[in-house]
Amino acid sequence: MVAITSKQNIPKGWQRVKLGDISDITNGKTNTQDAVADGEYPLFDRSIAIKRSNKYLFDKTAVVLPGEGAEFVPRYYSGKFDLHQRVYAIFPSNVVYPLYLFQYLYANRAIFAQNAVGSTVKSLRLPIIQAVDVLLPPLTEQKRIAEILVTVDEEIQKTEEITSQTEKLKKGLMQQLFAKGIGHTKFKKTKIGSIPEEWQAKTVGELCDLGRGRVINKKELQENPGPYPVYSSQTSNNGEFGRIATYDFEGEYVTWTTDGEYAGATFYRNGKFNCTNVCGTLKATVPLDMRYLSLVLEVYAEKYVVKTANPKLMNGVMSTVIIPVPPIAEQKKIAEVLLSCDEKLSVNKKLKAKLTLLKKGLMQDLLSGKVRTK
Repeated sequence: MVAITSKQNIPKGWQRVKLGDISDITNGKTNTQDAVADGEYPLFDRSIAIKRSNKYLFDKTAVVLPGEGAEFVPRYYSGKFDLHQRVYAIFPSNVVYPLYLFQYLYANRAIFAQNAVGSTVKSLRLPIIQAVDVLLPPLTEQKRIAEILVTVDEEIQKTEEITSQTEKLKKGLMQQLFAKGIGHTKFKKTKIGSIPEEWQAKTVGELCDLGRGRVINKKELQENPGPYPVYSSQTSNNGEFGRIATYDFEGEYVTWTTDGEYAGATFYRNGKFNCTNVCGTLKATVPLDMRYLSLVLEVYAEKYVVKTANPKLMNGVMSTVIIPVPPIAEQKKIAEVLLSCDEKLSVNKKLKAKLTLLKKGLMQDLLSGKVRTK
């Protein structure tokens, strides 16, 4: 068959080898329905989530590679594990350091998707995997490269764990603060459940004027550059789509995504800005802390989203969302507590982004031999 080769040059002291020549590759025998919820051993199938099994097929160090799907992302595992029949286990020989092989295949994983066969469901055949080229440094250099990359991976994992813990903390605090407030002992029943006696349950329409953004396309961004942000339906980059020289809104607002995958997502805005037509706007008509409003809607607006092929939370429905409304001073205190979680989340997400970029650069340099380790 035609070899699946890389266009990389071979650094001095390295060699280009076939994956099939430096490893034993085999597929599993287990089906997905054989998974057990609390099984003793991991079961690797074609999904991202790792299932469990009460039996194991292998007790080795391996790179695990899905044989079907849209993406073919390798995993590294050492120990006893079960394996789906359409997943491959790649067992490195003694000329290759297992973690180096994993890092190399992960960095070059796009080659699997490029060479997969099939029209509806893409799949990898054993000869395709065996024919993949691997750049192989001397074993000692493999180990040094792997150690550097694994160190960065561990730091990324730490940030992910902190982010996960902080998200759980914020969720727990929201449940507590929006139901019981701060220091209350007497409560009353309302349409949204039990809340402190001093609070009210009101609709968004009773608290705010609702508006909508306008159509702003890429052409306008290009022809009208400036300092004022344009917010769209996306959630990355705080929802910012671009910047232009004019603004439609000024002051404190809450905006939300009206259509699409992120329908119902809310944002606190303050200053001069613009919104596209897939954003709704809320402007307080009564004393109301807008940071509190944005946070409380994270919890209470979700259940009002119309779940269809194109999820929606339009202005008419948003106006009917009922939320708990404490006195303004308590709104500010609750917002401060929850925003401290958001600040920690923001710091960790930025750190993860920097580490991920660092890892990408290191993979490009170290796994190509452009930068040599000593």
